[in-house]
Amino acid sequence: MSLLRVDLYQSATDPKKLLAVPAGVDPMALMGPMTFDRDYAQVVRYHEAFEFDPAQSYAGVNAAKIAADILTVKWAMFSRTTAAGA
Repeated sequence: MSLLRVDLYQSATDPKKLLAVPAGVDPMALMGPMTFDRDYAQVVRYHEAFEFDPAQSYAGVNAAKIAADILTVKWAMFSRTTAAGA
């Protein structure tokens, strides 16, 4: 699978929750994320035009699932986890 350019947004109410959308997509135009979790009703941009590689390992997230969600429903919700003491 090739690289995906995505914009990452962070929930304003729970900073551990992130939303990935294709680069340039307005997350407020998407009803799905906030329908499933109200924490996504208010988001702030975390990273713009991130080159996401579904084959790469990212700590605490399932990259393949994120890529599949973006390609099928145009958005992916996920939570960032950190190791103890990090």
